[in-house]
Amino acid sequence: MSISIKEAYGIDNENPEFEGEESLNPQSEEDNYYTDSINIDQAYFSVFELKRKYDRTKKQKSGKSIFSKEDRRNQIILDSDFQREVVWKIKQKSELIESVLMGLPIPIMYLYEDKFANLVVVDGRQRLTAFFEFLDERFELTGLKILKKLNGKKFGELAPVYQSKLEDYQLITQIIKPPTPDSVIFNVFDRVNRGGTSLNNQEMRNALYQGNSTKLLDIIAKSQEFKDATGKSLQAKRMKDKYLILRAIAFYLWSDKKLINKKNEIVEYKGDIDDLLGKTMEYLNFISEDELKEIANKFNRAMINTSRILGEDAFRLKRLSDGRKSPINMNVFEGVVYVMITLNDREGLDEVIKEKYYDLITEPKFLNNIANHRDSANKFEKRRDIIIEKFREVILNDR
Repeated sequence: MSISIKEAYGIDNENPEFEGEESLNPQSEEDNYYTDSINIDQAYFSVFELKRKYDRTKKQKSGKSIFSKEDRRNQIILDSDFQREVVWKIKQKSELIESVLMGLPIPIMYLYEDKFANLVVVDGRQRLTAFFEFLDERFELTGLKILKKLNGKKFGELAPVYQSKLEDYQLITQIIKPPTPDSVIFNVFDRVNRGGTSLNNQEMRNALYQGNSTKLLDIIAKSQEFKDATGKSLQAKRMKDKYLILRAIAFYLWSDKKLINKKNEIVEYKGDIDDLLGKTMEYLNFISEDELKEIANKFNRAMINTSRILGEDAFRLKRLSDGRKSPINMNVFEGVVYVMITLNDREGLDEVIKEKYYDLITEPKFLNNIANHRDSANKFEKRRDIIIEKFREVILNDR
């Protein structure tokens, strides 16, 4: 069965920034996971214990170069993208401290424990920030209605019994741990955060895999070369630009069998795109600085090649019937980036690439591939094969 270009490029959607962006959202379909792959435990931490982890985190982050290696173990990560609500005022912070000093329970907090035993705060950032700032004497208690005698006091001015009560207070947490699959993690996070702004998968992934991977995506997304190649059409605020970049890097590394885990095993794609993208960020976090720079340089060169050869309308159809541009297609993007990376600095192939590019985006076999279930294992592998076959005159066997 053939599929129309209109269907393949999703132009019936209401002004999407790129075709396929629905894959950014936590999937509603049911996946079959064994229960032993889902690991969620309850744990108790004293305020003092988490404060100690936070202080160690701040110390380890100071004075680091952009891609420097650092000991990122046993930290607590507050500055994630899970929490975007308005920062609490001093009165709210003071009332939280008052509640603890009165012995009142506070809601459960949700954390994610990564493979380095770091704790990423999913839900509870404002409460923890209030505790840590008060212990650091960054504000004085204000507007208390019950323990009025404590108004105007900082932590060091409280009676020892109150200081101990705050430091020893046990926080109840739910911790999501490996090997829980990313797809399950995203679904859990989506449920936890439904009271506020819904978060997409890349925003959550950006918090889970903080490190050199997030730095690299940020550098590429902000580069003029990327903005020129995409016609400055992507918004940065929902990380849609970083999602496209990450997909392209993952497609390139996986296609060339360069994507490996820490055991030096080649990562296989089994039909879970979130799992592949998570493993790609993991890979970027542990490779050397030279390898990171090489990937950044290759991507930058790919953007320059794209702008020169295909112009700002690359990665999309030139025009729709009503004169509008179609949105960027994420699968065209990852395929073209793969081709442009191998082109590198070679010359004399521009016309060949143009011809093959227009053949690709009108070929029924390719359009069928990028329609429904585009990220299934079978279609993902076939898409790679279509790209390599179509651009066999350009793609180098060894790069």
